[in-house]
Parts: sequence; structure tokens; C-alpha cells
Amino acid sequence: MSKFDRYIDEVMADARILLNGTITQGKKEAQAILESHVENSRERLQRWTKLLASGEITEFEFKLLLNNQITLGRMRLRTVKVIGKKAALEFRDSLRALFIDKAFEIFL
Repeated sequence: MSKFDRYIDEVMADARILLNGTITQGKKEAQAILESHVENSRERLQRWTKLLASGEITEFEFKLLLNNQITLGRMRLRTVKVIGKKAALEFRDSLRALFIDKAFEIFL
């Protein structure tokens, strides 16, 4: 298993736990959105983690790239009417930290 595959697997496992602890209604829809968003972002995430690992981008630049991608995901979550703004924001913040921390753990 590649480092990137390990990264995605670990992030998704932890993200599902976060989702269950943050989102009270619309969990199935939210999980489908999360999985779809990560799959649609896979190429970018792979490119960014390679750049991070090689030192071609800084930790700060990686955080900026990821922040923009996570914000798009939160906007998609808000399309599920039963998911409140507060829950979507909490999940976004936790998910952002998870993606960043796990990347630093695996690639640096």
C-alpha cells in the first residue's frame, strides 16, 4: 500500500468517526458527500501530498490548498437541509485538522 493510499484510508476512517460525532441528522447523505468529495479531490490531494513530501511546498502552502478544498466540501454539506450551519462548520474544522495532521504524520 502506498503512503497516499494509507493517508486516504486513515483519513476516511477517522472522518467517519468525526461525522458520527458531529452530524446528528442526515448522516448517510453527509457520508456520501464526504466520500464523493474526497474521490473527486483525489488527484489534487495526491499531487499536494507529493509536493509536501518533496519540500516543493511548505506546510503553510499545503494548509492553504487543503483549506480551500475542505471549504468546498462544507458548502456541499450545506445542501443537505437537515445539517445545520453550526454542525457543518464544526465538521469542516475537525476535518481540516484531520487532513492536515494526518498528512504531516505520514509525509513529513
